Amino acid sequence: MEAIYQLWLAAVPSRIPENEARIYWNCKDDPTPVLDAGLRRASYLYVGSWGDEHEPENPYAGRGHCPANRVHSWLFYRGTIDCYQAPLLDEGLMAQLVELYRPRSSDLPADAIDLPRLKSFLRRHLGLYLLTEEPGSETDG
Repeated sequence: MEAIYQLWLAAVPSRIPENEARIYWNCKDDPTPVLDAGLRRASYLYVGSWGDEHEPENPYAGRGHCPANRVHSWLFYRGTIDCYQAPLLDEGLMAQLVELYRPRSSDLPADAIDLPRLKSFLRRHLGLYLLTEEPGSETDG
């Protein structure tokens, strides 16, 4: 049975301490009180989904990917390389995410929101911190 993955973006209003970001990105069950409080105040956006066929052998080649998968991979990279963090959404990160989300001829079909909706969410939440977190229901605020 094929796994289905969903990408939700959480725009968190407070900086997440490195020790809690490490717990988050490593999918541990340890307590994260600052992160938990931030996620309760976060705005969420469903971005898209993908299956196992979208997981390429070489994640940098872009073959077989889809927009949501590329954004998810980049945020994981940004959240775990150099130091564990919830990446700060600034103009530079927004531009990178928009570019990664643009459809490519090598993309496989996958569920995805339209690019203007993603841009609007990112623009409204500049200065906040982004995580790939699923709320259970959309709270695009």
